Amino acid sequence: MRHVYVKVKLGDPLKRKVKEVRMLANTGATYPCIPRELAEELGLRLEFKTKVTLADGREVEAWYATAYIEITGRGDLLPVRVFEVEEPLLGVSALEALGLAVDPATGEVKPTRGFIARA
Repeated sequence: MRHVYVKVKLGDPLKRKVKEVRMLANTGATYPCIPRELAEELGLRLEFKTKVTLADGREVEAWYATAYIEITGRGDLLPVRVFEVEEPLLGVSALEALGLAVDPATGEVKPTRGFIARA
């Protein structure tokens, strides 16, 4: 399967600042991961530091923040990890929360169920 990129509306919890961001739909990542510069641009509150384990087994410190994430009209407030990443990653927790999944046959993000939450 090729890399799957998704257009995501990413913003602060009150949606005062929202930006469309191209994110890699990484089903190997648990949480969405964004660089600190993007978190600062959106005015996200960095709440506390936590440790995350990278795909190569390294442990790094990352900030925990809450962001508004919307994909294909489905949006909610979700946890993100903020640290130095090469590109913004969309983890499986965000996809699950929004009722979405990567279809391995087409490489597209598709609904898996109905969605009623709106933030």
